[in-house]
Amino acid sequence: MRISQTQILVLALAMAAVSSSTSAQDGNAPDFKVELNINGCQFSGGTDGYGNVEVMQKTGGKKIQVELLYGDDMVFEPTTFTGPGSDQIRETAGGNANVLNIFNANTGPADVYYQINLRNKQTGETLKCDPRIVNQ
Repeated sequence: MRISQTQILVLALAMAAVSSSTSAQDGNAPDFKVELNINGCQFSGGTDGYGNVEVMQKTGGKKIQVELLYGDDMVFEPTTFTGPGSDQIRETAGGNANVLNIFNANTGPADVYYQINLRNKQTGETLKCDPRIVNQ
């Protein structure tokens, strides 16, 4: 059986498409990036530039990456989620001391405040900052 160059190209493109969709489902890359400047709990990024994330409901899981700025002395404590649909939201490992990942299962409507809790490694002082996640 002889395979033509066209068949090889079609097979290569199909394999690339499968590989690409698998990578997207792995959740390696965030769908949204949010930065948290600990000086005044100022958020940037998200969908509005202020750390809030709004997505259409039931459009698939979304990964939100929160990066801590100027917080070398701070560590993440467990994140608090409150509001309708908070059962769809969970914290996942960031793999980096200054990164926290939040996974939004996005299985229905939600209006969730997420409170980033930080603790100063040296003084024990805590800092709480809270934007929100909305599935419309």
